[in-house]
Amino acid sequence: MRSVLFSLLLATTLSGCATVSMVASEATVETSYASQESSLSKVADAYTEQAERKNWVKANNGLFDFARVLMDGASEKDDAGDATYISQVKRQSDVASEQADFIRSDIEHAAHGLDVATMEVEKLFETEITAKALRADLLSYETALVTAKKARRTFITVLSELDMADANPTTYALAQFDASIDSARDAADKLADYAADRRSAESTS
Repeated sequence: MRSVLFSLLLATTLSGCATVSMVASEATVETSYASQESSLSKVADAYTEQAERKNWVKANNGLFDFARVLMDGASEKDDAGDATYISQVKRQSDVASEQADFIRSDIEHAAHGLDVATMEVEKLFETEITAKALRADLLSYETALVTAKKARRTFITVLSELDMADANPTTYALAQFDASIDSARDAADKLADYAADRRSAESTS
């Protein structure tokens, strides 16, 4: 089971999006703009807050940590507080099957929350939103995507450390989460392209 779970982990790496939307200095400006709280920013920020509250990930260390993870992927020391989450799982029950059910439920919630954020992204393509607003939304959305990838690593690591004889309840949930992450990655790339197009159009108008 341990080798199978690590194979699942390797199947979807934690490398960042194909797009790094802005340098840190520009990101600071966009974050300030995001304080106006668009619908996407609200959903994406709430997703990251939920992940931290539920111990799927550790608290974000700021924009430079975000940029490093986005570009280079998460290293072993970036893991999302696995020890905290595994303790939380063990507090729920001593029964392995019930522990697996608890993790499965969290995985499903993580996938659903990311899907909701992705649906908010799709709505933006039907609007005439400014490039500045789009870049602010993109930053929030990419942060949520990084959060999802870290959460996935936490789930896989904890399942492996528990060394369950049967983690089948989580198999389908993990597959769905992987699909959500893939969709979010594609949506982030599309949003980055759309923001660039809007910026080009605005500069020539």
